[in-house]
Formats: sequence, C-alpha cells, structure tokens
Amino acid sequence: MHGGLASGLQMLSPIVVTLMSLAALLLLWRASRSVWLIVAMAGELVGLMFNIVVLISPMALQDISAIYPLWRICGLVFAGGLLGYAIEVTRKVSVQ
Repeated sequence: MHGGLASGLQMLSPIVVTLMSLAALLLLWRASRSVWLIVAMAGELVGLMFNIVVLISPMALQDISAIYPLWRICGLVFAGGLLGYAIEVTRKVSVQ
C-alpha cells in the first residue's frame, strides 16, 4: 500500500502544483488586473489540461508527437506572463 500511496501522490503532484500556481495568479490578478497575469494563467490552464489527460490516459498523448512541444510552450507562456508582470510591477515601484 505504501508504494501505491507514494505513486498516487507522485502522479497528482503536478496537478496540485498547477492548481496552487493558478490560485496565486488569480489572487495577484484580483489585486492588479494585469494582462500579464492573464497570459500566465492561460499557459497554466492549458498545461493543466495536458496534465489531466496524462493522468487519466497516459497513452492518449503518446501518438501525437506535437503535444510535448506544445506542452513545453505552455510553460514558456506561463513564465513569460509571470516575467512580464514582474517587470510591470518593478517599473511601477521604481517610478514611485
């Protein structure tokens, strides 16, 4: 049973991390309404969909070779949105 629990937690962890990231982005967006946070959320939401498909049916994505590069692009969209927001906030703080 121990191996089953560890395996289950390992499989669910990417989804939990993504949900926590989305919650943090949503809280930040409620405070600032930055378009950069919308970009980051979009990347995370699409990445979440890929994670859920892999969790439910790991073989479903195996035959589609373009899926993995697209999945990585989702990470880049998330990181780009977060970086854009950080630059935006830094500029606002330096102007004050």
